[in-house]
Amino acid sequence: MPENLRFADPWVLVLLLVLPVLASRYRRRRPYRLPGGVVLSTLAPLAGIRPSWRVRLQPLPGALRLLALALVIVALARPQVVDAGARITAEGIDIVLALDISGSMRDAGLDAAHKIDAAKAALKQFLASRRDDRVGLVVFRAEARVLSPLTLDYKALAQLVEEADKNQPLEEGTAIGLGLVTSLNVLRDSHARSRVVILATDGENNVSTVEPEQAGKIAEALKIRVYTIGIPTAGTRAEQTLNEQQMRRIAEGTGGSYTRANNEQGLADLFTSIAALEKSRVERERFSRAHELAPWLLMPAFALVVLETLLTATVLRRAP
Repeated sequence: MPENLRFADPWVLVLLLVLPVLASRYRRRRPYRLPGGVVLSTLAPLAGIRPSWRVRLQPLPGALRLLALALVIVALARPQVVDAGARITAEGIDIVLALDISGSMRDAGLDAAHKIDAAKAALKQFLASRRDDRVGLVVFRAEARVLSPLTLDYKALAQLVEEADKNQPLEEGTAIGLGLVTSLNVLRDSHARSRVVILATDGENNVSTVEPEQAGKIAEALKIRVYTIGIPTAGTRAEQTLNEQQMRRIAEGTGGSYTRANNEQGLADLFTSIAALEKSRVERERFSRAHELAPWLLMPAFALVVLETLLTATVLRRAP
């Protein structure tokens, strides 16, 4: 089997074992009928008669039926051709998205039903503009968790961002510093010339495991830039919920910048400044894609069934 061919549901192939049983049934000789309904238990009286092409082709409909069934079974096993995960030389940046999923992020946002929705929209907008940058994802409440290591699979990453706040077994609270330190840890062994953390939070830090500004100092020491995106609460002044001065100090101290999620121009400028950072020319393995082959098997299976039906109804029709 080719290396790039795989089955998503290989257990279905067990059904192929039924085919030899069905084939043996088709091979059993049925009583031979002559026109007028005469039944012969043996062909001995006709031994000297050469069989016609219709007689020779009598097993064909059964064979077509079995072949069609085999194609359907293989299709149900979902065969896939996987694009070779070719190693490519590309220039990119290593980036970690740090997303605040604490309870306060479920409050109403300025331009979204919930602040978490505004944060997700900003991060997915950023992912849509990436090409050769490796991106990872960290989420945090009172605890932090790495949802994805550095990857080039932006589609899968966008899905993780969308579901980031669903069923996460993290203690409630907001530990911005811990979320930032966890993100820095993902980048610790990266050899990229430019390493970046994009921190999306409403700034309501209430867990002092690691103070946010202390985490900013660690980022500065590691030469990792931090870009912060503030998520204001609807119906309040941003300063009442967002510690914007702290967010700005953390970002600017590392060479990054701060903007609000509802500032479209600010987000565009932030994304542009990240894209302008020095890139590393490295060899990377692109994520492979699987192409479903089932439709290409079901179409000939249907054609075989149609052909079998036509043959048995016309030229290979048996006497009643």
